[in-house]
This record gives sequence, structure tokens and C-alpha cells, in this order.
Amino acid sequence: MSKVGSAACGALARLSAVLPVDPAVLTDGQLVRLAEDLAAVHRHLDAMELAVAGEVQHRSDPEAPDSLARRLGFKTAAGAIQGLTKSSGKEAQKLVAQATELKKLPAVEAAVLDGRIGREAAAAISGELQKAAGKDLGRADAVQVALVEAELVELATTAGADEVKARAAEKAALLDITAVEDQAQKAMAQRYFSIGPTVDGAAKVSGLLPAGHAAVARGLFDAFINPKGRKTVTFAPADEVTPEDSRTAGQKRADLFRDICASQARSAEVPEMGGDHPTVWISTTVKELHSGEGLAFYAGTPEPVPVSEAEQAACTGGIQTVIFGDDGQVLRLGRSVRGFTRRQRRAIALRDGGTCVIPGCSVPAQWCEVHHVISYKDGGNTDLDNGVLLCWFHHHEIDSGPWQIRMTGGTPEVRYAHGGRVIDWAPAGNGTAARLRAQAGAQEPPGP
Repeated sequence: MSKVGSAACGALARLSAVLPVDPAVLTDGQLVRLAEDLAAVHRHLDAMELAVAGEVQHRSDPEAPDSLARRLGFKTAAGAIQGLTKSSGKEAQKLVAQATELKKLPAVEAAVLDGRIGREAAAAISGELQKAAGKDLGRADAVQVALVEAELVELATTAGADEVKARAAEKAALLDITAVEDQAQKAMAQRYFSIGPTVDGAAKVSGLLPAGHAAVARGLFDAFINPKGRKTVTFAPADEVTPEDSRTAGQKRADLFRDICASQARSAEVPEMGGDHPTVWISTTVKELHSGEGLAFYAGTPEPVPVSEAEQAACTGGIQTVIFGDDGQVLRLGRSVRGFTRRQRRAIALRDGGTCVIPGCSVPAQWCEVHHVISYKDGGNTDLDNGVLLCWFHHHEIDSGPWQIRMTGGTPEVRYAHGGRVIDWAPAGNGTAARLRAQAGAQEPPGP
């Protein structure tokens, strides 16, 4: 191993010259220089830590009678490092392992020991090269490995660790196509998706998706969470800004996943189960449903949910509300009485423009539910003039959230009122009805 720390003195001297320091009183230029000096010192300290760990490993051969680790009272080099530095066992093992792996990549090792690149960048290069080209890099051409190694080291001196890792993965794949194919086969064999039991009102979802599966799902989520296209829904005047959706990206993905599954449950192409399409049953009593207070239960789940979920479910296909009397008698099955038919859904989607009617929401019609504008329990009918498209999230919060909906002349209108801000009623959607209405308005003769 070459000498380490030859360039560390300069970095340490520059840092010591400004110590002690209060970053709050520095100028912008001074703050930038301090950050750069700290990064340089950190790289040199990384180098010395790795060099020491590598040497402790070298002197701690478990077969040797004079093992340094044993003489210090430890079984392994990692144990000795942990004891000497008072670090965690995991960090000590990681340090020793990285020092060992660096010896297989001399150009990367030299760059680390010189302080040109840090441990994070080195780990990115080493990890990707060895993952794709075999643990010992034995299946890859040595000359090609050296060229790739030098290129990645050069990149790491100017780019961040994330960019280095991504480039290293690309380069490593070219070194050994067989390894990439093996990795893909392994991913396919290990793939799984599961939904755990409901605990405290929530069920844990876990899984492992191959790259292709993940790309399809990620692309679908990104299309609706971070749409790049221009919005087609017009609601606010030119000087207003449509209120932003307050959900996190993770919450949006969860809602979209539910919408996609509900859409498939309504599809005519879904295989039937017991003579019917897949249906989730949710039960409650007529008294609780009408009062809006009480409990409901999903079939197969002992934990209760608010009765408001049964009220929302009664509007949709894919979920069937079972209404009981106080004596336990089944009074009606919600979907057959209250749910909008497929033909009604198509007509409403054409009228509303194919997406959730809430401005700025791009969830497509096939994933949406049809909401009774006037509630069924309040005498609202299950017909076209009383139904609008809402995604699950906006349907879930329509009674308590900032958005309000009404029907005027067969066209839905929405209103926003929250935190003292109000955007008054305006037509929603951009479907046939909205376009014809706008066209009719444009053709009206001027008043006297």
C-alpha cells in the first residue's frame, strides 16, 4: 500500500487557519470555501481510516499466532476496529470490507488514498463493478476493467456519488452481459407482492419487483403524480391559481394503486368468481348509514372502519355495500340499488371529459368512481344528472374537504372554499357537455 496523507497537510492547514469559526458570520465566498475545505479534509480522513483498517486486517490473520486482533483481545479485524474507534460493529465491518474490496481495484484505491475521491464514490464504483462483473471481476477482460475504472475515477473527482453510481452501473453492464442476464433471472425468481393483515386500520404492502415490472408501475404513477403534459381542465380565472393537492407523493401512489385495482374489478374482462366479478363486501346497518355515524366492516377483516366508507362504497362498482336491519336481516345489497351501471359511467365520462372533475386532478375516468351529487339517503337518484366522476381521494373527502359540487343544467360545477380563500362556482370538466355549453355561450347575441 502506498503512503497515505501526502496531500492531507494542505487541506488540514487551510481548515485550521480559519478555526474556530462561526459559519453564520461568514460571507458567501468564505462559506463556500469552508465547505470545500471540509470536504477535502473528510476525504483525507476517509483515506487514512481505510488505510488503517486495511493494515489491521492484514495483521490480523486468524491463522497467525501473532494476530494483532487477538493480541488486542478481539477475534477479528472488524472487532479490533470497533474496539479501537468505539464505532458500531456494522460500521467497523463495512470499513474493513471496503478496504479489502479496494485492493481489487488499484486505480480506485489510489484515488481514495490520495484524497481525490471519498469513500462513498469509491463504494459506488466498487459495488457496481463487482455486482455486475462477478465478485472477483474474473469474468471481465482485465484491460477493459482498468479502462472503465480510470474513467469512473475521473468522473468521481467532479460528480456526485449518485451520478457516479449510475454511470458505474452502465459501464459494469457492458463488461459482462452474462452477469446482467443472471441478475435479471434472479430478480424474476425473487419477485413477489403481498398484502398483510389489517392491523390498527392499515395493511402493510410489501414486494420485490423486477426492473421491467417496476418501470411499468413507476411510469404509470409518475404520469399522474408528476404529469408533464398541459392540464386540460379549466376552472380558475386567469389571475387565479388552482389550489394544489396537499397529498404527499407516497399518499398519491397509494390512492392510485387503489384506483387501478378498483378499475380492474369493474372491468368486463376480469375473470368471474362464483359467477360474478371480484367484489369487496362492506357491511353496515341502515340506521348507521342514514345517520352517517357508526361502524362498517370489510368482509374478512375484523377491524371496523367509519361508516362513511360504506357510504362512499355504495356509489361504486367493485365494492358492494350490504345493508342490515337492527335485527340482522339483510335489507338490500347496495350496488344493485345504488351503483351506476357501466353504460351510465360511459355517458358520464363522455360528459365530464374523461378525468376526475376536480381541477388539476388527472386521474382517468376508468379509475374514477361515480359520486351521487345529492346523496342517495337524501333522495338523490342514480341517474346521469346526479352523478359525477371523482377519483377515490376526492370522493373520500368531498363531504368534508374544500371542494364542493353541484349540478346546473346537467353539467357539474365545482367550488373551492378553504382557509378564507374562495373560488366561486364554475363549470368542471372538459367533456362534451362543457364544450357545447361554452360554444353556446360564445354564440349568444350581445345584449341591448
